[in-house]
Amino acid sequence: MLNKKKYLLLFFVLFAHVFMAANLTKGFEALSIHDYFKAKKIFEKGLKKQTPAAAYGLSIIYSLNNNPFYNLDSALFYVNKSETSFALLSSKQKTSLTVLSEKKWKNYKIDSLMLYAHHQYIDEKCFVKAKEENTIESFNYFLKQNVNAKQQTEAISLRNQLAFSIAKTQNTSVAYLHFLETYPNAIQYNETKALYDKRVFEEYTELNTLENNQKFINDHPENPNVNKAHQNIYDIYTHNKTIEAFDAFIKTYPKNPFVTSAWRMLYNLSTQIHTPENIAQFVEKYPNYPFKNELEKDYLLANTNFYPFQENGLWGFVDDNLQVVIPAIYSWVSSFSEGVAVVSQDKKYGYINKSGELVIPMVYDEAEGFKNGMAIVNKDDKYGIINRVGEELVDLMYDDIGEIKSEYIAVELNEKYGFIDRLGNLKVGLDFDGVGDFQSGLAHVEKGGKFGIIDTNLMYVVKPTFDWIDLSSHQFIRVIENGKYGIINTKGEFILEPIYNLITALKNNRALIVKDDFYGYLNAEIKMVIPISFNFINGANNWAMFNEKGFARFMSKDKIGLIDSLGKEFLPALFEDVASVSKNLIAVKRKGKWGYCDYQAKLKIPYNYEETNAFVNGTAIVKTNSFYGLIDEKGSFVIPAVYEDLNQLTNGLFVAKQNGLVGVINIKNEVVVPFNYTKIELTENHLLIRLATEESTSYKKL
Repeated sequence: MLNKKKYLLLFFVLFAHVFMAANLTKGFEALSIHDYFKAKKIFEKGLKKQTPAAAYGLSIIYSLNNNPFYNLDSALFYVNKSETSFALLSSKQKTSLTVLSEKKWKNYKIDSLMLYAHHQYIDEKCFVKAKEENTIESFNYFLKQNVNAKQQTEAISLRNQLAFSIAKTQNTSVAYLHFLETYPNAIQYNETKALYDKRVFEEYTELNTLENNQKFINDHPENPNVNKAHQNIYDIYTHNKTIEAFDAFIKTYPKNPFVTSAWRMLYNLSTQIHTPENIAQFVEKYPNYPFKNELEKDYLLANTNFYPFQENGLWGFVDDNLQVVIPAIYSWVSSFSEGVAVVSQDKKYGYINKSGELVIPMVYDEAEGFKNGMAIVNKDDKYGIINRVGEELVDLMYDDIGEIKSEYIAVELNEKYGFIDRLGNLKVGLDFDGVGDFQSGLAHVEKGGKFGIIDTNLMYVVKPTFDWIDLSSHQFIRVIENGKYGIINTKGEFILEPIYNLITALKNNRALIVKDDFYGYLNAEIKMVIPISFNFINGANNWAMFNEKGFARFMSKDKIGLIDSLGKEFLPALFEDVASVSKNLIAVKRKGKWGYCDYQAKLKIPYNYEETNAFVNGTAIVKTNSFYGLIDEKGSFVIPAVYEDLNQLTNGLFVAKQNGLVGVINIKNEVVVPFNYTKIELTENHLLIRLATEESTSYKKL
């Protein structure tokens, strides 16, 4: 009886299994003809008993988008269920199911590889969906649901890139910090960290104040932009670039890394006139200067004259002892000014100090010497101004910049003119058609073809109503109105009404003034010291000007004589021309030749010369028969007239030219420097003789 029950139980189990397998076969048959409703119903019934196959069938239905049950989440759920339940089967059961599926279910074979392939298929469809949605949420959902998908790495990369793009679009420190905290392993981490640090700095210092920059430094001491905050503090505190500002900065912010720059600026400003005395005063005033060893060297070098010399086409410097102190390595050099010199290599210009150190790089197309701690430079056809440490005080943006000799500096941009201050601030807009440099607090301006004058308050003191203004002397301001000359004061009031044909500039305290066809002379006080009584002849405004000795030519009956500074005849008009007036003799011309007469017009040296010069220490250079020599006051030759040119170098020494080259001779006509040079001249300090050829420049002690 017991055995009979066992057989019945086994029969029902086998029958049920065969029944279920038969039903699943119908399900896969329905699936193959796209009868998804029937297939779905059969698979759902078979889930409990035939889980691997039924779940597989359901997963297929949910993975296809040609039926109303399309749902990738469900497809993923059931393929996971199918794989899990299949893995729990015994080897015999797996083989049995695989054989059954191959035999009965045709295209729906079930084994580990097929389930894995189907799982990958679903993963790919889920990944495509995530990419189409292209949101952080869609990628995170894929990563969470499709745990073992081969697209995990790519999904992470796309998710992180999207998150990074969103953070960059928001461009706030909060957005960047969220990314850093959420995606610590992202390849964009370092870039995001840099952006975060930068944005934190920008948010703190949006109002660029001393307080905001200091708070940033205190709150974020490890931020790589801390140095920028220190520089902001330095720039704000010292914005007016004065000695007082740099001194106060050093005392207020002793730990700021730009204290070194402040010290150097303080030194440069304090020693703009780079003399040993100024350096010594600086040391005494600032005993804590951190570069005292440099000061000692500067002090010694400030006492040393440097002279440009040329060798093999290149330039360097020698000292007073003619020793090379800076080798000839530059294509061009200037003289030293305020402790630095302009140098050039490869058509670029920079600055060196007397130690030969390049203190401002050779990056400019043009560079001028320093004046009052500033220099005009040019790059790409634009001009600006730098200080002694190379900082741009005025951006390189102007077409031209005037001289640096006043509080305000003339600038040109796009053929319009204005004025900037020494910090580059535009103080007078680029409204003028022309301007002059400030001189003693005044500058002329041109607008609409008319001229006026402004002061250092940048206000008109004389409105632009004149056709022309000459501001070379504030006490003698010449103007033209309606084609006539007059003189005004600094208020624009006429001192001399504009009724004159010409008023020249002052020269040796006299100005020639012309009315109708006659001329006279004014002095600097605008007094008519010589009445308008001389006949005006073309060119008189050149040849009738007073010389430094107080004499002027005048013409009478086509002959020339001299008058003194009050108009009294000094030398009668007896000559074709009159030139230099010496202590005892006057150079005069008759019949195309020059000679010398005394103050009584008596001829003392005959008319033998083609050119004459003033007597200096009893001798004069003259030209006869196309050659130059030196005569005494009796007309005797001290140096024979055998030279192509002759000029006095110093007392007793002369530069002479022979066979196209120059040398130096003494008053005894002895050769002191051989005739090997193209140019010989004294140095500016009159300590050395500069000797130049086409390829070299050297020096010789006097």
